[in-house]
Amino acid sequence: MMAVMGQLGVGQLAAGWFHRPDRTTLLVAIAATLIGWAMHVWAERSTRPPRVEPGPAKRPPPLPDGSTEPPAVVALLTNGFRTPHSAATATAINLAARGWVRLATVDSEPVVVTRSQAAAGDTLQPFEQQVLNHLHSRAFNDVVSAGTIAASHHRLDADWWRRFERAVADTSRAAGLSRPRYTPVEFAPPAAAVAIGLIAAWMSGRSGEQIAIADSWTSRTVWLLTILSLVALGWATAQRVRGTAQRPTDAGLERAALWMGFRKRLRDRIPAHASALAPPPQQQALAQACVMGVAEHVLAELPVAPEEHRYAWSEAGNAPHVVRVYYPSRPGYGQHPARIGVAGVIVLLLGRWLQGFLRRVADGESLTSLLDRAPGQVDVIETIAEVLALLCWLPIAWGAWAVVSGIVDSLATRERVGAIVRARRPGDVLHPLILSTLKPLAERDRFSTYLAVDDGRRDWVIAWLANERTAAPQGAQARVRATPLLGFIRSSEPIGTATRAPSPTP
Repeated sequence: MMAVMGQLGVGQLAAGWFHRPDRTTLLVAIAATLIGWAMHVWAERSTRPPRVEPGPAKRPPPLPDGSTEPPAVVALLTNGFRTPHSAATATAINLAARGWVRLATVDSEPVVVTRSQAAAGDTLQPFEQQVLNHLHSRAFNDVVSAGTIAASHHRLDADWWRRFERAVADTSRAAGLSRPRYTPVEFAPPAAAVAIGLIAAWMSGRSGEQIAIADSWTSRTVWLLTILSLVALGWATAQRVRGTAQRPTDAGLERAALWMGFRKRLRDRIPAHASALAPPPQQQALAQACVMGVAEHVLAELPVAPEEHRYAWSEAGNAPHVVRVYYPSRPGYGQHPARIGVAGVIVLLLGRWLQGFLRRVADGESLTSLLDRAPGQVDVIETIAEVLALLCWLPIAWGAWAVVSGIVDSLATRERVGAIVRARRPGDVLHPLILSTLKPLAERDRFSTYLAVDDGRRDWVIAWLANERTAAPQGAQARVRATPLLGFIRSSEPIGTATRAPSPTP
């Protein structure tokens, strides 16, 4: 696929912009794009692991070989067959329970002593060795503090996590609990559609006619958007090929149900003051609990990996499950509908006026004095004006969206009662480039936070943006009223806590 893209040539692809693309081959490219994305979405939905129903509230029996799944594999089984960040911390706690490291406190701060006291004959899985190596790399005189571990999160880059997830997936597959989620049956059709679409787009640009941009901007824009969509599909397909996503086997679903049942027992018995500085048997239970959304305070006590922003455990709907959180970043999101509506009217009117002015310049009806003073540059000036007039559709489209969303959100309000599974500042979840782009409309100098409220109805949540008056803490049960399009929170009313009461059992 990438070889095909390299053979197309930048100059030949650019011809579709400077010439009107051929319509027949452009239609082929569009059809390939639509079919490719349809196959991509179909593969996503058809291979999605089902939500696991909890089994009996007791400890799962050993596997046929007499062993028990490591906490990282338990995390894979119970988190929708993906490996969460909590698996790294749980692995470190499990290593402490087995004597590979030792947990202690120095000046009231947790520390990890990396000097090994493991039992003879105990062996490590590749992902366990990877976590152990990370702890050793941060230690000084065989000791590393929790603060140093937290400060070294930047060392856990995408390559580190990819190796960790692949090692956990390999262990799960070796036990017969999972298999790769995406096979050539799923990612080959989108890859073929990308190759066919790019070839058709190249042929469309190569055989195009020289026609003024003002007379063919529609087909040129469609051609460019088709190219961008094909590139995005190619990137998404490549990520699937490189990824480590899993789907369950029958044995994996059975074990996942048993672990989800054991989760209820852990939730009832682990006290709120439980610490990773516990005897080895309790450390084993804590390692299993924290990957299933129980005793999450242990993750903060030993922060081997940062808390995930986009995935969270939820108890909403009386069915424990993992939800995916989305943080919208479009301009104006989280702002008052009236303000965005007025801004949209202004941007829309200015965009239409500027577009009309640029089109008159391209037709030689405006700035005639400038054109007369530069007779040799008339074609260049008219071409630039045509391109700028075309680009004016971007603010015009946003202005139209702002007007519609401002009107709709001024009249409509959505209420959601559930658990606040994530409360995040925009700087924590948005790319710095996006933050700098949205600065004029995001009011970064004022307090704002995303609130992800889960009511248990779906496996994903779109976070709303709150200000200082409407913010609420993570972990609380709240009644939140927000607008449907702009995500502006009108009010939030905490009604309880999502965490359980402390257990009297030590």
